[in-house]
Amino acid sequence: MTSLDDSPLPDFDPTAVVDLDVRADIAAGREPLPAIMRSVQELPPGSVLHLRAPFRPTPLLQRLAQLGFASHATAFADDDWSTWFWRADAAPVAPRATSTATTPSVPAGVLDLRLLPPPEPLLRILELVEASDAPFDVLLPFYPEPLVALLEPARRRISIVEHRPDGVQVRIEAPTGEG
Repeated sequence: MTSLDDSPLPDFDPTAVVDLDVRADIAAGREPLPAIMRSVQELPPGSVLHLRAPFRPTPLLQRLAQLGFASHATAFADDDWSTWFWRADAAPVAPRATSTATTPSVPAGVLDLRLLPPPEPLLRILELVEASDAPFDVLLPFYPEPLVALLEPARRRISIVEHRPDGVQVRIEAPTGEG
């Protein structure tokens, strides 16, 4: 996974994300720019546009920067990119606090990723793995089986800490010794 940050990806409410996947349009030879620009113009204040494309949209990054948008681009493969856009002069809507009356509390120091749409939870976990060797715990809606293989190059392991009625708490272990 390659991350080319123009701006750090802010913490935002997943319900404020507008998803637009142009990979099929591009594969079919259709120009995606009109749909992208329409989505940008219709983007509600505080929202984030999540664009999926088969490449890093460099000209679009530059064009939207001129229109006052910040961005964050990440490659999951050579032909699979996610780029998030938001108005630079207005922070995206912050995540909503969950009611403790209906949801068990989140333990201190545990990162709650249960409400983020895919692939953001995996992206955030991989960014933390790249940033530090320290172990950390996350809450997810279910056990992240694809993450097991993604953690192997960093010599990390994942273990279940607790099954909860609202998901699973897992620990991303520190790098293991060379074996």
